[in-house]
Amino acid sequence: MHQLKIILGEQSSHMKSLMLIGGLLSAVAGTSSALPRISTQSIIVNPVPTTVNVSVWVDRDTSGARTPTYRPGDRIKIYTRVTQDAYVYLFNVDPSGQVDLILPNKFQGGANFIKANNTKVFPAAGDPFVFEIAAPYGTNKVLVLASLTPLDLDQIATFKRDQNTFADVNVQGQQGLAQALSIVVNPVPQNSWISDTALYAVVR
Repeated sequence: MHQLKIILGEQSSHMKSLMLIGGLLSAVAGTSSALPRISTQSIIVNPVPTTVNVSVWVDRDTSGARTPTYRPGDRIKIYTRVTQDAYVYLFNVDPSGQVDLILPNKFQGGANFIKANNTKVFPAAGDPFVFEIAAPYGTNKVLVLASLTPLDLDQIATFKRDQNTFADVNVQGQQGLAQALSIVVNPVPQNSWISDTALYAVVR
């Protein structure tokens, strides 16, 4: 079962609910220092200096350095900010390894090009959904990946033609996502992408 429930609302009073996202991610180590690598706290790490910086945090820890707690039924907001105009990709993985893509999405405000020094929040005011915490319990990790050029996520996620929600993710597990992302960033200049992570815990 997914860690986070997305409650979808229409302009009418009709409501839908969709179980989605939660997270604990890791990544695979590269065989060369020029390849993406990992650490225990991060996911996919760029080993070279970059010209862009990105940060991600949740509403109960604006520093992004701690692990705030949430209980089932609580609502959560996720924030990200870049120092240069960039394409931003936001992932979440639950303790069972279920991978979900938060950004980009097909909802209002779901475009993933973010202007320099702007903070983007999910969900934003006017979005037709909320993120609601749900079991199972555990520590989760949110990953943001920012790139100065668009990335091709076709091997990771797909949007169905008639689907007006979030993407279907084609990879499973922490290592599967890390391997896929290391391939995705390979074609772009090494100094043009960077990542960041944030933790949160779901408790009883």
